[in-house]
Amino acid sequence: MEITLVLAILVVAIVLFATEWLRMDLVALLVLLALGLTGLVSVEEAFSGFSNPAVITVAAMFVISSAIANTGATGRLGERLIQIAGDSEPRLIAAVMATAALFSAFINNIGSTAVLLPLVVTMARKAKTPPSKLLIPLAFGSLMGGVCTLIGTPPNILMNELMKEYAGQSFSMFDFTPIGLVVVATGILYMTYAGRHLLPRRKSGTLTEAYQVKEYITEVEIHENSPLAGRTITQSGLEEEFELKVRAILRGKQKIPFPRRNRKIHEGDTLFLEGNPEGILKVRTEKGLSVVPERDNPVANKSDRNLVVVVEASLTPTSEMAGKTLRDVRFGDTHGLTVLAIWRSGAPVVKRVDHVVLKFGDVLLLQGPEEKVVHLGKEHGFLLLGGVPMASYFPRKAPVALATLVGMVLLAATGVLPIMLSAALAATLMVITRCVTISEAYDSIDWSIIILIAGTLPLGLAMENSGAARFLADLIISQVGPYGPWMVLGAVFLLTFALTEVMSHAAAAVLIAPIAFNTALDLGASPKPFFMAVAIAASSCFMTPISHQSNALVMGPGGYKFFDYIKVGTPLNFGVWVIATLIIPLFFPF
Repeated sequence: MEITLVLAILVVAIVLFATEWLRMDLVALLVLLALGLTGLVSVEEAFSGFSNPAVITVAAMFVISSAIANTGATGRLGERLIQIAGDSEPRLIAAVMATAALFSAFINNIGSTAVLLPLVVTMARKAKTPPSKLLIPLAFGSLMGGVCTLIGTPPNILMNELMKEYAGQSFSMFDFTPIGLVVVATGILYMTYAGRHLLPRRKSGTLTEAYQVKEYITEVEIHENSPLAGRTITQSGLEEEFELKVRAILRGKQKIPFPRRNRKIHEGDTLFLEGNPEGILKVRTEKGLSVVPERDNPVANKSDRNLVVVVEASLTPTSEMAGKTLRDVRFGDTHGLTVLAIWRSGAPVVKRVDHVVLKFGDVLLLQGPEEKVVHLGKEHGFLLLGGVPMASYFPRKAPVALATLVGMVLLAATGVLPIMLSAALAATLMVITRCVTISEAYDSIDWSIIILIAGTLPLGLAMENSGAARFLADLIISQVGPYGPWMVLGAVFLLTFALTEVMSHAAAAVLIAPIAFNTALDLGASPKPFFMAVAIAASSCFMTPISHQSNALVMGPGGYKFFDYIKVGTPLNFGVWVIATLIIPLFFPF
């Protein structure tokens, strides 16, 4: 009965993770409560995840990563490393991936992607290469680099702590490195020689000199004296002169989608125009139009001479605006900026922007004073994609931050301090030395990931205690056991990365860990190769943009569509699966 109940909760959790009907952290809390209410774990065990060393270590690594990024140390180093590649597209891809992998080995994957993204876009412009050719490699490089050290990614930290709990064994700081380097080399070779031909080459007009943009949809209102009033769409010249298409007309409460070219435009009409930002900005001054991004919340005291820059900004996971509309946060009044349009999941949003519920990865086209744009990027979780100087917070603190990071790695690698204690110490020192302020430290922690891990850890415990993990392990052994331990290892790897594509990589690692342990017991083998396989497979999430935040972060700026990840990432996923399965037992024998 307990096994059935645990497996039912597991299936429901996977469905909710995959469908995204609810936020992942909320699903994790529901799992935690379900386990406690059904008595599958005790109350103490249900909430034990919040005190787990892995959770504390992951939180500390968020702070450390933020401090490193804030000092500007990674940005300057990244620029030098990528510049070595020159203008060759294959060399640029290799340099971007290698740099991202190096950073991700020691700081958070998402942090390294966010730091390098504007830099990579700038390098793409200089090399006359579309950003779409470099941004998926950037995300993939950060994912693969994370598997190179114990602290590189949450699944590595989790597998180390869970192996201590289940088997009384642990990994050292650089046990992951040989296999991680092979994975990184595999990824670079694939993307350089094969994967780059599968990447889209999407070109369009330029937003600023620093960034190649996509088509946006902007809402404009026809003024009383506009020369467009009374003319048909054909006569307006919007398409011929400004390369703008009228996607819809809002007349009072009536919305006319895809209007015919002979339809007349009236005073007071609202047009949804699709085109590049240059055309949108030009038509405003020449045709008597006004952008109406926040009809109920207009930006006060704003004139054209004050609208200094037009910039794209992407929402990061830590932005407080995710899940809210522009109207909810009174964006114009609060930030003194106009949102011209929104780009999501490879396409412009055909909807009044003040009604759009913002999501992580959305790209907003902003217009306003440069200092306000910079402030938005620094204080409110937006990643600025060119057009403004990327000033770092505390550049003089870079040597202190790097020394603290190196000290943490040495303390953990030599065994002087456990990783949880050395990471917590390093995070505290970052605050004390002002590499990051205390408020920035709290803001840098992705609390949804923390709650997700803490909430799913009791499910792994329930699977182990109820016998569900052994049941699933026996099922794997019965199907592939006769073919030997290598095939069983491959099956565990395949199961992990299949789950990772539809749910959080950290949650997938937690759920597969007890199955991996019981599989090793059934085979009479060491648990180390199986836990290593789970850790690497959990970071091998290349096939969808929803499988990891790094993938989602580059989706908007790169103009990618969902299928682009499937097309480029599937061969890489299966290549890493085969190679990792073959080499893991060479370093960690059965």
